[in-house]
Amino acid sequence: MRSIQGRKILVVICVLGAVSGFSLADVYYSPEQLFNNRMSSLQTTILKHLDERLDSFERRIERKLGQQLTAMQRATDNKWLEIDDKILVLKGVIQQNSGAYFSSCRYVPSEFSNVFMIRPSGVNTQPFMAYCEQNYLGGGWIVIHKRFDGSVDFNRNWAEYRDGFGELDGEHWMGLEKIHRITRTGQYELLVVLKDFDGDSKMALYDGFKVDDGGAKFKLFLERFVHGNLGDSLDVSKGARFSTYDQDNDQNPDGSCAQYYTSGWWFKNCMNANLNGPYRQHDKDNKTMNWFAFHNNLQGLKEASMMIREKVTVV
Repeated sequence: MRSIQGRKILVVICVLGAVSGFSLADVYYSPEQLFNNRMSSLQTTILKHLDERLDSFERRIERKLGQQLTAMQRATDNKWLEIDDKILVLKGVIQQNSGAYFSSCRYVPSEFSNVFMIRPSGVNTQPFMAYCEQNYLGGGWIVIHKRFDGSVDFNRNWAEYRDGFGELDGEHWMGLEKIHRITRTGQYELLVVLKDFDGDSKMALYDGFKVDDGGAKFKLFLERFVHGNLGDSLDVSKGARFSTYDQDNDQNPDGSCAQYYTSGWWFKNCMNANLNGPYRQHDKDNKTMNWFAFHNNLQGLKEASMMIREKVTVV
């Protein structure tokens, strides 16, 4: 029975083969042929996935390169802006050297802090270089004192404090004689900016600031504290004459404050602030660069700046 059915199937296959044009050899695959077919199919699938991954990778690379090119373009643009500003500053310096000076840091041709030649109106002296600070309260400040790393020793004698020391673009003291000649010409305000070793910054603004001449031992005139989160520690020095280790002008009956605190300052008896003290964070005798109201103690600060600016009268 099975033999008859088998023959019938074979006859049907042969008839279909004659009609469609395929043979029994096409219907039968050996194990080796099946393996090769599967491997070929697998290879095709793998290559397809690889092509897709490569296309995706190329698109990511193109996006990344585009972002990098954009960043490079922005950096280049910023560099050109810096160059333009330096050219502007250079033009100002050339102008100064040709006989034109700025009467104030308010009028320097730059929005960036830098060193400029100034000659305040009414000052009977030669023009001088000063560091103009533009980053605080609208800018236009003449920096008279700056410390930030302890690279300059501030334990100086009377002549050095009178004439000034340090580099204008680094730590420096302008000099009491220059400060006197500037502040005698009009009304000036004082800004004090301090930073501690934890990175906290504070400032104090005083409504008036003036230094008398050498005959009066560069006596300090200070008006009221008007603004800032620093607190007023300079009030104690109002009316004080300047002292150094070789010229004691303080009111301390027990000895020289300048010698004890190893710095020149407007000592009275003795002080609540000393921005010219030794550059150190801690000292048991308070021989530091300090401002009591910053932390309610006289331990050392990291950075200090004193700057002055003529007051503008609004009519």
